[in-house]
Amino acid sequence: MSDRPEPPPWGNAITTARKRAGLSAREAARRAGISEGRWRQITGGYQVVSPDVYAQVRGPAATVAKMAAVVGVTPEELRTAGRADAGQELARQQQRSHGEEMLERVRALDTSQARELLATIAMQLGVRLSASDEDGERTYGT
Repeated sequence: MSDRPEPPPWGNAITTARKRAGLSAREAARRAGISEGRWRQITGGYQVVSPDVYAQVRGPAATVAKMAAVVGVTPEELRTAGRADAGQELARQQQRSHGEEMLERVRALDTSQARELLATIAMQLGVRLSASDEDGERTYGT
């Protein structure tokens, strides 16, 4: 009879964060876009092949990163727990989502707000904006 394997460190980190967030495994899995069974396999580190026979489950880096994001585990926590690959993927996902959020906010600006933002950016970059004609077109110079 085989003993049930211990959860891997990254599985423990995700499970602890999930409980701290007050989420059930079912809800956390739904938010990550995976089944509850798969969630439990990855956090537990194994799947049952037959009675008393267990196969190791590691989970792809992208899936572990999504799971970590759902419960608030940081890239550094994943690295420390032995999943540097998932930590790197989570950092990439976070950068993409921050960039997308910023673009959404810029798209929501009205014309005068967008001009003000452009002027502020130009000023910070040391670019001089000057009116070139009565139609309000601008020329840019350094």
